[in-house]
Order: sequence, then C-alpha cells, then structure tokens
Amino acid sequence: MPRIHEDKIDEIRSSINIVNYINQYINLKKAGKNYKGLCPFHTEKTSSFVVSPEKQIFHCFGCGKGGNLFTFMMDYEKLSFMDAVSKAAEYAGIAIPRYEEDKTKNDYFQNLYHINEIACTHYEKTLFKSQHKARLKYFLDRKISESTIKIFRLGYAPDTYESLLNQIKKSGVDLEEAAKLGLISRKEHGAGYIDKFRHRIIFPFFNISGKIVGFGGRKLREEQQPKYLNSPESPIYKKGEILYGLNFAINAIREKEFVFLVEGYFDLLRLYESGYKNVVASSGTALTETQAKLIRRYTKDVYIVYDGDSAGIKAAIRNAYIIEKQGLNASIVAIPGEEDPDSFILSKGEKAFDKLIKERQVPVQFQIDQFFYDYPTPGIEQKQSFSAELLDELVDFDDQIKIGIYIQQLSEKLQINESMLVSQLNRIKRNKSRYSKLSRPNNDNTDTPAEPVIRAGLFNAEMGLIGLLLQSDAQIRNFIIENASNELFENESTLSLYEHVIQEIEDTGIVNIDHLMIEFKEDETRKNLLSEIALTLDDMSLKFARDCVYQLRKRQLDKKAVEIQEMIKNEADSEDSVEHYSK
Repeated sequence: MPRIHEDKIDEIRSSINIVNYINQYINLKKAGKNYKGLCPFHTEKTSSFVVSPEKQIFHCFGCGKGGNLFTFMMDYEKLSFMDAVSKAAEYAGIAIPRYEEDKTKNDYFQNLYHINEIACTHYEKTLFKSQHKARLKYFLDRKISESTIKIFRLGYAPDTYESLLNQIKKSGVDLEEAAKLGLISRKEHGAGYIDKFRHRIIFPFFNISGKIVGFGGRKLREEQQPKYLNSPESPIYKKGEILYGLNFAINAIREKEFVFLVEGYFDLLRLYESGYKNVVASSGTALTETQAKLIRRYTKDVYIVYDGDSAGIKAAIRNAYIIEKQGLNASIVAIPGEEDPDSFILSKGEKAFDKLIKERQVPVQFQIDQFFYDYPTPGIEQKQSFSAELLDELVDFDDQIKIGIYIQQLSEKLQINESMLVSQLNRIKRNKSRYSKLSRPNNDNTDTPAEPVIRAGLFNAEMGLIGLLLQSDAQIRNFIIENASNELFENESTLSLYEHVIQEIEDTGIVNIDHLMIEFKEDETRKNLLSEIALTLDDMSLKFARDCVYQLRKRQLDKKAVEIQEMIKNEADSEDSVEHYSK
C-alpha cells in the first residue's frame, strides 16, 4: 500500500459527507441538526445511533461506539486504516498519487529520518562544545555518565534562534519538511524560520529500528514554558505508538522476560545507568493501548515504577489497568514518599530498589492498600464507592481467572460477601455502555441544543472541561489550563483524554478532533469518549467552564473533609494527624 500524505487524507475525509456514506448501510432520519438510526454495532429497538453532519462524527448512546468516517469504515467494513482511506478516495472520486510502490514511500521516509539525523548530530556536537560545558555538567551532576549520554545520543539546543536552522540550510534540507518535523518554525513576524528548540536539553526519540523519529526538549530556565517541549506528530512519529528507550531495551527485555515502565527520561536513564537495561518510558502519564500492545510483542510482564506522589500513584494505577486489559500482567513498584525512581536509586541505592521490586504488587492489591492508607477505618459509603470503582476496571478484563482472584482479594480486604461483588460486577457489565450524560441528544426535531447539566458525584464536569477544550476559544482554554489540574479528575478515562488534549494544545496550540479520531483509531475507550463529548457538548461559555471547575474543586474539598472527619473520629487525641490532613 503506497503512502498517502496527511493533507491528502484530510482532503478525502472533508470531501465526503459522513451522513451520506453511513446512510448506504443504515436508514438515518433527521433529528434536529443531527441524524439518527438503529446502531449497526449492537442490537437495539430504539434509535440511539447519532451522526453529526456538522462535526462529521458518529456516536451510539447505547453501546458507546463512536468515531469519524474512517473509523466507521474500519469497524463496520473490517478494513485497515489505509484500506479505509483508499476506499473513501475511490468513493469520492479522488485520485491517490501512486508512487513507485515502496521505493518512493521508503525514499520519503528516509528523507525525514535523514533530517532528524542532521538535527540529532547537531545537538550532540553542541552539547560537547567547550562553550556549552555547563550543559554537559548538567548531566554529569545528575550522575549520568558520558557513556550513557552517547548511547542515548543526548544533546543540547543552544539559546539562539538560528543554530540548527543554519546547519539545516548548509545540508540543503527542504525547510518546509524540517518545519513539519517540528525542528524549526515560522517567525511570528516577518518571513523566514527560527529554531523550535532553544536552550533545552534534547532527548531523541527512536523507533524500534533505531531511526530517529522525533525529539523531546527539557527546559533549563525556570521561566521557560512548557517544561517539556516535544516534536509534533508527523508521518514518522506518532507519540501514542512510541515508547522511549524501547530500541535499547529489546534484548534485555527478552533476556529478563519482563520490562520496567517508568514515566520520565531521567528515570529511564537512572535505571539504565544502574544496570536495569530492560526499561522503557511512557514519557508522560497517559499510556495508550497501542503502547501496551507494543510491549506485548516482547514480554507479558510489566513492572510499573512511577513517582511516589499522588499524581504518580494515580497514573501507575490507571496505566496498570490499561496494560492488564491487553492481556499482560502488570505490577506496581511503590516508590516511597515524594521521591521518583531517579532520586530514590541515587539516595538509597540499587539494593534498596531491589527490595522494592520484590515487594511489588498487582494493581488491585496496590489500590486496596492505597484505599486503606487514605481510609484506615472506611465506612460503608467509602467501601461502596471504592468497590464500584475497582469493579468498573475489572469488567473489561478478558481473563476470568484473574477477575476471580481479584474479587476474592477485594472481598477479604473490604469484608464484603464475594457473591455480592460478583453480582455487582455483572450489573456493571450489563450497563457498561450506558454512560451518565452531560446531556442527551434531542429526541424531537428542534435545533435547540440540550442544556448541559452538571451532576455532582459523576464525571459530567470532567467531560465538560474536555468539551470546552475541544470547542472553545483561547480565553476559555486559558482559563481551564490555569484553573484545572489532573488532580481534579477521578474518572480514569476522562483523565487520560484530558491529559492528551492538554498535551495537544501545548504541542500545537489547537485541537483537531478528526486528527484525534485517527490517532485513537486503535484506542476504543478514548475514541468513543471523544465522540460522545463532541456530540453532547456545544457552544459552551466561560460561565460553564467556571461551573465545571467549581464542581470538581468542591468534590475534591468534600472528599478531603470526609478524610479529616474520619481522622478526628478515630484519632481525636492525635493533633499531629489532624494537622497533617488539614494542610
């Protein structure tokens, strides 16, 4: 299959009305500004399958399936992505340029790899120049050896606007292609380009063949934003399909028969430096199903080693379940206190780290222990809420034996009858596709959008913030970025999508729903959630953004108040404990 340029893919998609295409297979009827019909993905008697001609997406409010034109073709017609694009082009009467089969495709890709290679070599050489010895010292002070620096080809982007640009020009590289790779960017005022990465430590990203597909740059000045600047997605770089360091770890993973999954670059470098070569990094907290499947090629056992703070714990639990749902075995290595793997190994040493590895826990046991740490003597409400949250994860597991073991552990720890937990699991399974909605699509033929409703205790406000980021102007986006945070999210699916959207805004300044749909084509959970939010939210205001943030903060404070009351009740005489929980 010849390569199809992204611009051509956008042209093909935009030339086809999704309503007309789906109407070939399903009888769609006008319902307000949308169209409705019986869902082709599950059996139903009442139409809950909605197609939006305005947004060019579909979503079933019965089974939860959603997406755009291409993902519909993939799911309904059982096509690969490229086959769906080719069939859509034929349907639209658009000719796809046919290259000399794989040769031209390969030449195009090799040219992009070549441009990245030029950049990587430039950053490497710059790091070792005498005038930048302070940057090399930055690594050495963090106990990263020159040998490891050279293996991972770490570098430095100097604090100038044309350092890499001049090197690229000397090499005769097409500046537009370099810009698409995120190495340079157009000047805001006037003609020409400037370097994208400036005064940053550079981490090259490799595919499993060792080709450079992109870069990550860490800030060196406190006032720089963002802390990490990454290459945008390109024909050779899909951030949800790359694991940092995997190309260096493959042999060690096969030898050890398991892999360490860490969060950051320096955590990976520390483990590698300390002899743990079977390590990869998710480079952020939101692991994708595609990345989990990538791990599955080499091992079934994953040891997650994230930061010891609350954000790291939540990310470890969330990613553990993503891993388990792909048929892998996840276990969590708990880093104590506020430390990260890098600082822990540096301060405590490899023997202490080996002890933590031996004490690793499966995600359910880890989550249970965290629950009892937060609620030493939990009440009925806490037990109900926690068991529902955990069972909601287990319902998507394929391994029935593993489900049984986890339910048994949950039953013993919470002192809840095992049969009651099984019964609750079955109820969740039956109702899994029925999300609590911010608003349902109109059943009448009016064009008036349903008013969004926030209901405390559900994840409606979380969905609202994502919808606002997808739909709204810069003022509302800035308000959300400044006033919301990951800690406000309790639902794992919405948190994962929120993190991805925020990262997309930081990387590119915009959110393109169609591009996200294509990126999530192998990630059912986020693809379906994205389509639901996009269809149920519309024309939201700054007031609605404030309401969402208020509800989520209130929920967080209410939860903290319950914790304080619990501590007061159980440790009335312990002023230290109360003071700790009141900070």
